[in-house]
Amino acid sequence: MAEPRVLQLLGPSTGGIRRHVAHLATELRATGWDVAVAGPEPVVDGRHLAVPVPGGIEPVQALQARAALARAAGSFDIVHAHGLKAGWLATTLRRRPPVVVTLHNVVLDEAAGRAAPLLRALEARLPGRADAVIAVSSGIAQQFAGRPGAHGIVVVPPVGPPAVPTRPPDDVRAALGAAGRPLVVVAARLHPQKGLDTLIDAAAVLRRRVPGVLVAVVGEGPLEATLRASISRAGLGDTVVLAGPSPHAVDELGAADVVAVPSRWESGPLVVAEAMQLGRPVVATPVGFVPDLIEDGRTGRIVPVGDAGALAAALAELLDRPEEAARIGAAGRARVADRLDPRRLVAAVADVYRATLEQP
Repeated sequence: MAEPRVLQLLGPSTGGIRRHVAHLATELRATGWDVAVAGPEPVVDGRHLAVPVPGGIEPVQALQARAALARAAGSFDIVHAHGLKAGWLATTLRRRPPVVVTLHNVVLDEAAGRAAPLLRALEARLPGRADAVIAVSSGIAQQFAGRPGAHGIVVVPPVGPPAVPTRPPDDVRAALGAAGRPLVVVAARLHPQKGLDTLIDAAAVLRRRVPGVLVAVVGEGPLEATLRASISRAGLGDTVVLAGPSPHAVDELGAADVVAVPSRWESGPLVVAEAMQLGRPVVATPVGFVPDLIEDGRTGRIVPVGDAGALAAALAELLDRPEEAARIGAAGRARVADRLDPRRLVAAVADVYRATLEQP
């Protein structure tokens, strides 16, 4: 018997969430599930249904998106919504199939702005409206402890495609201006959440410890002008480069001597898993599932959020001790292979679907 039909519903997501949903859909299809993806155009490659999930909370846009989802969802047995906006949209349908919601993030004031109080209220109620809830990290699940519907949250880290570079590391380093130089890579959206101000402060210390070091920030976002001004004021133009977006940031991660993830908050940062898969030593803050992957000093380095001195010291230590960096990188690769086995994670999601469909 064929597996039921599943509609993956994305909001206006970027980066890791898109990669996760695209890979999850591919892997579910490979095990027999009939899967399509819906969301704003363009959202992911493959089988896509246009559902204009709004980025804000405008009522007209929400009604248009709900009408489009109602038309799309009618032929599916289950809807798997990713994130707050997609989750609320799916649970507001008058006649709907069962809804599974994955909580990828929580509402942050710096991202939500004036809408934060309303979005936080919606966020608190969402688990109670869904038929099943998945959290991508134990930290996310704990944020919802005690709220209606939260007792049954299942923690399943996000799955992503295998980290396979497409360009030789020497070519990537040359393109970044890092030929013959120690290289730290950060792959992140240029957003306050990512802690890039801390990175710039750390770079000012790091270049005194590691002469010639280059810190390459791969990504784009609303803070670009602000970050460029900060780099210029600090006189770090020869040390920190905003490299712009990459079509395949795994190339830059694979070319790094060390990967840094200085985020203030994350849920399940796939960039950490990708760098560790590549055997690159990672210095990260203890956000999302990072503490599940990185044991400080063994499978990576963990530094406090916002601590530029600690970040600089950890980066310098790994750059100064390549044998230790290689040992940590190898241990990190083994940890990721054990903790983030994609077959096991996809099977866990499929188990949630089956349990949801079996509910009376």
